[in-house]
Amino acid sequence: MSSINSTVRVFEDLQINVKLKISALWVTIMFCYVYGDYIEIYIPGVLLEAMEVKATTETQLEFFAVAFLMVIPSAMIFFTLVLKPKVNRWLNIILPMFYIILLIGVNLSGGWAFYLFLTGVEIVISIAILQYAYKWPPVVA
Repeated sequence: MSSINSTVRVFEDLQINVKLKISALWVTIMFCYVYGDYIEIYIPGVLLEAMEVKATTETQLEFFAVAFLMVIPSAMIFFTLVLKPKVNRWLNIILPMFYIILLIGVNLSGGWAFYLFLTGVEIVISIAILQYAYKWPPVVA
């Protein structure tokens, strides 16, 4: 009688803390934002239009609004790691919902295919952040 030696390979899989997962998603979404804005400068006419920008109060307010909108996800990379779970969870539920609405309102009205693609990816990442925060595991006592 012969015996067959079978070996099953089991790969190590570490549990990753929800804070690390959400923080990594904020990093990912920031790369998408930056890449989209960077590649946009190669659209014909964008640089020419940028060179015609005048230093008006309206322009400064627009630039400030964009900077403010980008500071939030940038800061969330860090804040997700250090804030207490209760506040952290709510911020990571509310902010992605806000950005999903903003992305739909601003970017899906048309445009170049790469920008629409990145907008779709950013919405999916925002939904993932929201889901991880919503399903934040409770402390087992």
